[in-house]
Amino acid sequence: MKLNITFLNISALFFSLLLSFSAQAQEAPPVTATSSNFGKDTVHYSVVNTTFLTPQVAKSYGIIRGEDKFIINVSVRRQLNTSNIAVRAKVKGNSSDLIHRTPLEFKEIIEQDAIYYIAEFELSNDERQDFRLSVNVDNRPSYDIQFNKMLYIDDE
Repeated sequence: MKLNITFLNISALFFSLLLSFSAQAQEAPPVTATSSNFGKDTVHYSVVNTTFLTPQVAKSYGIIRGEDKFIINVSVRRQLNTSNIAVRAKVKGNSSDLIHRTPLEFKEIIEQDAIYYIAEFELSNDERQDFRLSVNVDNRPSYDIQFNKMLYIDDE
């Protein structure tokens, strides 16, 4: 009888450890914010590898695709009553790793009801990049945004 109870205790302990490890393995990494609110204005931003773009899209915007090439995309939307409209802005910024700080040169893209500001940059290794953006709308004080993101060279 004592052997059965010990076996049951060990089995229960082993099962609970497996569940614990399983739960830890399934935890998602922290999510990087992709927008910041400033009153009625929301600044949206994202960073992607240029291989995410189709060759046709990249060519139409003059973007060079490559495993080590990335773009940062910034847009501003303003909430007015029941509508949400694109807003023109002046976007400045830089990206940095532990050693280098690189200025970002944004170009404006206007498509129908959307306005985007895109800057290209490249990396030599998988690394965490820190981004600092200054977004100026309607000659008001700029919206300052800082975020970081782990980026990986796409070496398929």
